[in-house]
Amino acid sequence: MTVRVGAVVPCKDEVATVERCLTALRAQVPAPCQIIVVDNGSTDGSLEVASRLADYVLHIPEITISAMRNQGARALDDVDVIAFVDADCEVNPNWLRSALNALREADLVGWRSDAAPDAPWVAARWAAIEARQRHGESYIWSQHLAIRATVFENLDGFDERLPTGEDIDLSKRVVGTGGRIAFAPGMSAIHHGFPNTLAAFVRRERWHTRAPGWFGRMSGKSRSLVVLGAVWAAMGVCIAVRTVAGGAWAPLVAWVLGTAASVPMLGIVGGRSPQTAVKDGILLALWTGVRIIRLPREFVAGGHA
Repeated sequence: MTVRVGAVVPCKDEVATVERCLTALRAQVPAPCQIIVVDNGSTDGSLEVASRLADYVLHIPEITISAMRNQGARALDDVDVIAFVDADCEVNPNWLRSALNALREADLVGWRSDAAPDAPWVAARWAAIEARQRHGESYIWSQHLAIRATVFENLDGFDERLPTGEDIDLSKRVVGTGGRIAFAPGMSAIHHGFPNTLAAFVRRERWHTRAPGWFGRMSGKSRSLVVLGAVWAAMGVCIAVRTVAGGAWAPLVAWVLGTAASVPMLGIVGGRSPQTAVKDGILLALWTGVRIIRLPREFVAGGHA
């Protein structure tokens, strides 16, 4: 029995990568029977590239990424499997075959993303950090995944109310309704969208914490890291206040030194060298710091529930 696969590619101003994305999808064996690009108002030439390489292009500006994916899925002809691949991802030649093999025993499948071989250290190290996180029992990333069409339809697709975190939400709903998610190592892909600078990294992490409920959607290990970081930061504030009020400087100096020492300690788990540990620690410290700053608003909004 031939399995019909439809591919949905959300895109906005990805002219540098959308051609590689669509070419890689066309080269799959078996190939998708239909590829639909959902363009969210591109102005950089992405639309012209997509029109040349996709079967159909939907031009729908000013909607969320979840809505883009859902609109593309609804436009597909009768398919058995829906593959979602972001326009800044380049899947490997065996991606779809590996997905179909994994879907024999699962309902939603995916794998982690690699940075491009020539990516700057920020992108390369964050890709390595994320690759070490095994969330096989929690969620599949939406950068590139495959799901049974009937399961996706029964769940009404991605939650369009969420500007981010929709992949975690979908994974939880799959499992919550008796489905199974699984990692398929053969579904590797290059993600050209990893941030290349520290400033871009911070902006991306702020974007990831826009939607209320981000704290509850994180893994237990990630929540523990944020809580411990928040406790440490609160200690620092208390020590600083006491110092300004006339207390001794020694506790504040000790806290500052401890904070500096914690940066490489955060990255030591996957560090192959002190330099790598420091780089990983910087990224993890920024990741944690953004979430500590966002915590008050998250709890006021009731997102911790």
